[in-house]
Amino acid sequence: MLSFGLIGAVNGVVNYAITVGVTLLALAPLALSTNDVALGAAKALGWMVAVSNSYLFNTLFTFAAESGRRLSWPTYGRFVASGTVGLTIEVLSFLFAVRYLPLSLAAIVPIGLAFVANFAMARIFVFSGGR
Repeated sequence: MLSFGLIGAVNGVVNYAITVGVTLLALAPLALSTNDVALGAAKALGWMVAVSNSYLFNTLFTFAAESGRRLSWPTYGRFVASGTVGLTIEVLSFLFAVRYLPLSLAAIVPIGLAFVANFAMARIFVFSGGR
């Protein structure tokens, strides 16, 4: 779980940087920084890049024994599909948090909330080793 957390922390920074960067550099100049659809898209983009990095590093390190350190499209698909639970938690909590917290904090809260769900889903449905 430690390596999952470390990989998650790195990808949390990636997720944060993309979400905040897109919001400040693209949405704000277009007056879309309060639009739920645009904010959700910024959060989803951050998540997509982070989940791809997460799959790569978790396959190679955290779940190396279970995966044989082999990357595959079917496993990536399961990883992304299982991560949609985390994405749902992230987007909904971000849309709630951004109304009450500064953007810099609102982008952090969802990442932390989704961590436990993401680990459980990866452990149970992606890298179960018993298949």
